Amino acid sequence: MADGKDTGSLAERVIADSRATMPPHLFDATMELYEQGRIEPRLIDGEYGWGLIDQGGKNG
Repeated sequence: MADGKDTGSLAERVIADSRATMPPHLFDATMELYEQGRIEPRLIDGEYGWGLIDQGGKNG
């Protein structure tokens, strides 16, 4: 399990990647879901992305 520092660093990288690659309206909606605790940042097959909380998968 990653410690808090690693988790924070991953979140920062995923947010920066999302800001750079998503249209503004999609990034804003994604950040809203993240702030509500409905999604979490993930590293999936070497790519930054988002996953639903409690859905499991490669990071959960």
